[in-house]
Amino acid sequence: MLTLVEHALAQHGWFNIASPYQKSVHLTQGACVWMLLSRDGVLDTHVKFSNRISLLDEGLRCAAAHASYPALTPKFVGHARNGALEILVSRAVDFQGADSAFLLERDQRRGAAADIDLYFLAMPQAVSPPGVAALSNADLVPALLAYFAAHAQAAMAQAWLADGLPACLRALPAMPQHGDLVLNNLGRTKSGRLVIVDWEDFGAVSLPGLDLFTLELALAGDVQKLLANRRQPAAPLSQLVQRSCAAMRLDAAQYQRLAPFYALVFLFLKRNYGPAVRMRMEALAQQLDAHYRQAAANA
Repeated sequence: MLTLVEHALAQHGWFNIASPYQKSVHLTQGACVWMLLSRDGVLDTHVKFSNRISLLDEGLRCAAAHASYPALTPKFVGHARNGALEILVSRAVDFQGADSAFLLERDQRRGAAADIDLYFLAMPQAVSPPGVAALSNADLVPALLAYFAAHAQAAMAQAWLADGLPACLRALPAMPQHGDLVLNNLGRTKSGRLVIVDWEDFGAVSLPGLDLFTLELALAGDVQKLLANRRQPAAPLSQLVQRSCAAMRLDAAQYQRLAPFYALVFLFLKRNYGPAVRMRMEALAQQLDAHYRQAAANA
């Protein structure tokens, strides 16, 4: 299969296999394989391929993501099909994992802080993937109710999805979301800039604030630290949230009130993930639900 992939890259003019190059293949538990191609020790091309699932929609999502955020995403090259084999190609970016210290750097004129600002500032003009199924904000509620009907969190979901919330959602603008903006999908390049990867869910939902919520939670570390941080307006993470809400033209108080709903949406998006991820997100949703119920009771 590797030979077929490499010949397809050459046929489309995406990578020259006539000159010496190196390759690194990464096997996963899923249906896809990843391959990194280098030349003279320098990363050049990233290839995702499979003969078990279609990668067309993911290709459309990656292309739309790069059109929306060209400075923050790997350059999309193309998608090709050869019988059952499908390949997805982008230019490789050399980066290391991002941590909270890097992402919360206080100097907003450069580096990750400026790049996060750029991401949320560009979000209202982000391009939705054409021809890819997506849920509108108004359609989210019935989709979530149907999904959670037989779920362990059914009662909590029904409570948060009742009455006025659908109208609230319909009033929000549509902004296609990354859908999994967490530390694992953020990197630090050699030049100290931010790169965002893994765009396979881009545009599946267009609920503004979802990406900010997953980022805020990832940087806080857990629900209790997230809630504690929100009580410290001068803290770096609180400042990031305030700037990001302003960039999206999203009311910061409304964003904070929607936290349990964002958790439900994230659970819905990750419904096909393994039990470990689902259990963590379910526990998170329960903690948020308990906090907001207590706050309402004390009001």
